[in-house]
Amino acid sequence: MFIIIVYKIQNLSHQILHADLSQKVYEILRDKILSGELEPGKKLTQQKIAEYLAVSRMPLHRAFQMLEGDLLVEQKPRRGFYVREFETSEILDAFEVRELLEGLAVRKLAEHADHKKIADKLNVAFLPFVDQPQISKDEYRKNDRLFHLMIMEMTENVILQKLNRVGHFLLHSFKPGLIRSPKETLPEHLQIIRCIGAGDAVGAEKAMTNHIHQSTIIFKKTYL
Repeated sequence: MFIIIVYKIQNLSHQILHADLSQKVYEILRDKILSGELEPGKKLTQQKIAEYLAVSRMPLHRAFQMLEGDLLVEQKPRRGFYVREFETSEILDAFEVRELLEGLAVRKLAEHADHKKIADKLNVAFLPFVDQPQISKDEYRKNDRLFHLMIMEMTENVILQKLNRVGHFLLHSFKPGLIRSPKETLPEHLQIIRCIGAGDAVGAEKAMTNHIHQSTIIFKKTYL
């Protein structure tokens, strides 16, 4: 009986370690996809990735399944796993969902006890562009992405973060790039931050939903 119990405990420990490893691999690959390092349509070669991360194929396969659940990768019959490519209609769906999610997120941040400190941290993303006659679209897009990710992270709401993850990837995998110019959206970003800093939850939510809604309108006119 004692031997059986020890075996079961050891087997459970192995399963926990295995699950932890799959989670770590998942997080590494997820971040590479969200950053664009692994581009939409790219094949995920299991052997190469397993060697690169120094893991066996089993936790890697589990990580692929987790990414598939997040709609970040897809498995094609007899061809393997690929970083998922999205239809224009799906990108529009992402706009509409994020309008609600990010509106809720900034409202929660404005209601937070440390809303002024939160605003200061968010403001760092756009300080390099204030009063600049020329703005690099590549740099601005990078900081824009950081700003929207920070909003979700700072809410500390894991459900909001998970729901937002796919939509965020969809928008930032959009090949033509920015929907609107930095000159147009910079004042909107700064207004959202000011509302959070002032503890104006209603104003922050309104500013964010308007910010995303305007981009949705332009996207529809341009690509649908």
